[in-house]
Amino acid sequence: MNKTQKQIKPLLNPRIDRNFKSIFTQDREESRIALKSFLSAMIGETITEVTVKENEPAIQFDGEKGISFDINCVLGDGTTAQVEMQGLDKDCDFGNRAEYYAARLVSSNRLRGEDWKDMPKSYQITVMNFMFDKKNEAPIHHYTLTDTNDGAKLPGIINVIFMELPKLPPINDKTDIEALPTAIKWGKFLQEVDNPKKKSIIDRIAKSEEGIMKAEVMLNALSDERWNWIIQGKIEGQERDIRSGLANAEERGIKIGEKRGLKRGMKANAIANAKNLLAMKLGTHEQISQAIGLPIEKIEELAKEIEE
Repeated sequence: MNKTQKQIKPLLNPRIDRNFKSIFTQDREESRIALKSFLSAMIGETITEVTVKENEPAIQFDGEKGISFDINCVLGDGTTAQVEMQGLDKDCDFGNRAEYYAARLVSSNRLRGEDWKDMPKSYQITVMNFMFDKKNEAPIHHYTLTDTNDGAKLPGIINVIFMELPKLPPINDKTDIEALPTAIKWGKFLQEVDNPKKKSIIDRIAKSEEGIMKAEVMLNALSDERWNWIIQGKIEGQERDIRSGLANAEERGIKIGEKRGLKRGMKANAIANAKNLLAMKLGTHEQISQAIGLPIEKIEELAKEIEE
C-alpha cells in the first residue's frame, strides 16, 4: 500500500438488524438526529420530536428466544412508528406480517382527545435487504387502506412502508447527490456504507444530509467495539446456515423437513458457540446470550456445566 494512501476503517454491516437498531437508539444526540432524519424521509413529514420505547422480548430466529431488534417509537403528535431491518428473506409472507404489526400498533394507540378524529397514525416501516415484490421495480412503497375500485383513501391511520434495498438505483461519482430524495440517500447509505469501494460516494451522501452524517458517526463508534464484531460474526454465521438449509431443502423437495432439521442443527451450533465463548471468557452471560440468541437461563446452565 502507498505510504500516502489512507487506510479505510472497516465498518459494521448496518443491514444486520442489531447494528441497524444500534445506530438509532444510543443515548447520544447523534442517534436522535439520525432517527428523526430517517423517519422524516420515510414518512414524508418533518419529524422534530421522537421518543424511543423499550422493546418487549421477541424471537430473533424461528424456534429460538432472543432480543427484539425493532425500533418502537412515539412522535411528538402521538403518532407511533415501528422500524425494522430485515436482512434475510426467511420465506415469510411479509405483506401479511406487516399488516398485522401495523394493526397491532393502531390498537395500542390511545385517542388524544374525545373524538375519533384525534386518533394518531401508526407506521410499520421495514427496510429489506432483498426483493419483496419482484414484479414492481419501485424501491419504496407506502401502503394505506384504499378502495379497490376507484383508489379512494381512508384517512391513513394504518401505514405500511417498505424499502427494498436491491431495487435502489445505482449511483457513482458523477451522480447529482443533492438531487436525490432523502429516502434514497438513506437507502444507499445503509446499502453501501460498509463497502470500502463506495467510501467517496457515501462521504458525499453524508455531507448532503446531517442525519446521515450523524448515523455514520454512530456506526464508526459502534465499529470500534470488538464485541460488536463478535456478535455480527455469529449472526452472519446463523444467516448463512439458514440460507444453505433453505437452498438444500428446495433442491431435494423436502423444504418443511429441512427447516425442522435446520432449527435443531442451529440450536446445537448455538450451544457449541456459547460453550466456546464461556470457556474463553469472552463477554458476560448477558452479552453471550445476546450474541448467540439463547436465553440467559441456558447460558447460565452451560456455564455451570463448564465449571463442573
